[in-house]
Amino acid sequence: MIFFISDFVGRELILFIIKKFKKDIKIVVVDTKDKLTIAFLKKNLQKSKIIIWDNNNNSKAIKELEKIKPEKIFLLWWPYILNKRILIIPKYETINIHPSYLPFYKGKDPNFWALINNGPYGVSIHKVTSKIDSGDILFRKKITNIDFSYDAKKLYELNKKKIIILFKNSYKILRKNEITKGIPNKIVGRTNKRKNMIKKAKLDLKKYYKGENIINLLRAKNFKPHEGIIFKKNKKEFSININIKLIKSN
Repeated sequence: MIFFISDFVGRELILFIIKKFKKDIKIVVVDTKDKLTIAFLKKNLQKSKIIIWDNNNNSKAIKELEKIKPEKIFLLWWPYILNKRILIIPKYETINIHPSYLPFYKGKDPNFWALINNGPYGVSIHKVTSKIDSGDILFRKKITNIDFSYDAKKLYELNKKKIIILFKNSYKILRKNEITKGIPNKIVGRTNKRKNMIKKAKLDLKKYYKGENIINLLRAKNFKPHEGIIFKKNKKEFSININIKLIKSN
């Protein structure tokens, strides 16, 4: 197998595979910007099993991967859209993890849109096709009991924990040398781009908002230390971050 990994989730999952299924690993691909993960891999894997990926100059890395001919490719919190040349490399399939309850909220910033719309919340594992987050759904887990105390950061951290659990529980099936059976990934709404979130995350002071909608908008972009919801007044631009917590539950 080839594993593309990134960030905390990628490190946790590849460590799980190293401990339980080390023979599965042919190559681990890591982003050149992800210094923490590079250092982690050098401590836990042979150098020959690591490929450093530069998303702006990856032709050499792709050629190396094409020589390997793996059964499957796994994308574990990978931040980039893969070149179509890579999708045809594995014998069976390429599999991705996604922090939304597919088919809802494909593309960028799924937590933002889930909070804006009051759910559904969850995490998914799906096949990769040429269309973003649109391959068959292999496993998914709905997350319930998300109340108004959850902002973007709190939901993001919860999703990371849930996707780690889902992948670990599913990997024995996913690793089999066969095509994994899934369910169709229906078209529900659009596949979001970052520009969609940026446009939505602006407060229009001349517009009327329902109380619940304004709370959802504020918490959906509340990810400290990053900027929150933006608004303009008198040719000045402001950012709003909030503190929201549960103080009583009947």
